Amino acid sequence: MVRQRMLPHPGEGSLYDLDPNRVSRRSYRAGDLTPNGDGPFSRREAVGLLHKPMLGLAQVKVCVVLDFAWGPNRFTPEAVNRAAEWALAPQRQDIYFVIGVAGAALQHGHSDDLLQSLTGGGNWRAALVEYVTPGWAVTSPRDGVILPALFENLFDPEPMDQKVARVDSALAAAGELKEPGGFLLLEELAGRCAVSRDIVTDRAILFAERTPGLDVKDVGGSLILQRNRFESLRA
Repeated sequence: MVRQRMLPHPGEGSLYDLDPNRVSRRSYRAGDLTPNGDGPFSRREAVGLLHKPMLGLAQVKVCVVLDFAWGPNRFTPEAVNRAAEWALAPQRQDIYFVIGVAGAALQHGHSDDLLQSLTGGGNWRAALVEYVTPGWAVTSPRDGVILPALFENLFDPEPMDQKVARVDSALAAAGELKEPGGFLLLEELAGRCAVSRDIVTDRAILFAERTPGLDVKDVGGSLILQRNRFESLRA
């Protein structure tokens, strides 16, 4: 959370300062907590930002929730809704909740129902925080209420420069881009590098601008990075 200086309350259209000295906390832990434990483990943390108006008592305005667990079938609509219920989001309509559901990515791809569940309710949104070798990936809701960068700043434990370096290295080494007409599907590259689609898109556009003969194109709703059919890579 130290990377996020302010948090939005979309219901109010307000921004609140993140003051580590003015927060409320709620925690829950269960399972095998030993250093070498291989049993089920789960942890939930809720941090509420306290706002004190000029007159009156301090109130929680925005609450950040991390729901972490190891185990199969971690990422489901039910898991997202359970995190919101534990945070008491349905009961506290005056507070806006930003929720991260975290764990190891033991499955490939996400169902439409899971992605739809991230849009949450009127006073909460959620993101998936997945450990995907070789790094972490954050999948945020796409309804535009909260920018994806906020979820990444709050929940992603991997520094941005490491992600960028991994994508840049993959682009530079891509054999597909060395042949006329060769292309990379950016969504597949995001999965291979374990980063968000937004990071891959930004780096691919910059890579294309710096590399003659490459362009980022939209083909049937999918973004690709493609070499011109009439130009091969010159040594």
